[in-house]
Amino acid sequence: MNGMCGISRTWKINYYFNGYGKGRRMKTKSDTVKNVCKVVMLPVFVYLLFFICSGGAFGKPASLIMNLKQTLAPTLISFAMCSNMLCNRMDLSAGAVVMLSAMFGAKMVYLYGIGLIPFALIVVGAGIVLGTISGVMYMLLRVPAIVTALGVCMVYETLSNLASISWVTAINGEITTLGRFPYCLIIFAIMFVLFYIIFNYTKFGYNVRACASSQRIAKNSGVNTKKTAFLCYVVSSLFLGVAALLKISIQGSIDTPMYMSSTNIIFNCMLGIYVGLALEQYCNLVIGIFIGNFILNMLTTGLLSMGLSASLQDTASGIFLLVIMIFTYNNQRVMNFISERKLKKELVRTNAQ
Repeated sequence: MNGMCGISRTWKINYYFNGYGKGRRMKTKSDTVKNVCKVVMLPVFVYLLFFICSGGAFGKPASLIMNLKQTLAPTLISFAMCSNMLCNRMDLSAGAVVMLSAMFGAKMVYLYGIGLIPFALIVVGAGIVLGTISGVMYMLLRVPAIVTALGVCMVYETLSNLASISWVTAINGEITTLGRFPYCLIIFAIMFVLFYIIFNYTKFGYNVRACASSQRIAKNSGVNTKKTAFLCYVVSSLFLGVAALLKISIQGSIDTPMYMSSTNIIFNCMLGIYVGLALEQYCNLVIGIFIGNFILNMLTTGLLSMGLSASLQDTASGIFLLVIMIFTYNNQRVMNFISERKLKKELVRTNAQ
């Protein structure tokens, strides 16, 4: 009986979240091919745009490989923030968790000369503990999530400053092995598949998606919203820990945070989530988040190759994001307008004959 109730509840959540019963038709193979082409064309368009505008300075193989490597950690941070953002909780402490975890690992290397495996375990373990503490604080204090996140963020940044060795804490030798190909890609692929499975094929994923649609409907459907909220922090902490490991391994250093500078880490990650949400009508959200982060990384590198200043880069990034969001959320209206224009031209041509 309990099993049947669980199946019924899951079906109700899928029914509501996926929009069945609202006149939504099933996708055909033709629709799938069109959606894949649309998703692939966006990064290709950005690449060609900057390749032409930079006179070939952008888009060399080494540059694209570096862009890909620099996309890995932000994508994992986006995965970590995604569940909370969908449930209307903004975890601004995610960047501070990444920085403190990486700083703690670098400190252990500096003081005790630990090897690669202990370093990886310490960084990931620190991320899990710190991220879970954020969830515990949110559940115990029962204050708005953003207030909890800001307080935790300030504490973690202070601890990062105390743990720092200098303005830039560097690591080298075998510790950076995980930041090289193919190790960084293998780690990312494992975490990508893990999040894809968690988000799409587990009870927790269904509960998150139900809460994203409506907290009240989810609760009435039998979803334990408080437990789901806490699990969001626990799951995100794992991805923040691995993101910290990849970030410091790829960069070979970690900057000392100052004056809420850790929020800079999560800014582009948040934009990546929004681009992923915009692309969700064409592909799975998990894939869309990765593509969104890759595009934003290409955008930064492309503007840099054109010699634009930091302020102009931020302006161009904002404009680019607005264009993507406006077109994506109004694409049906644009397509209808184009179809109507074509129809009018055909009618005029027919009447003229």
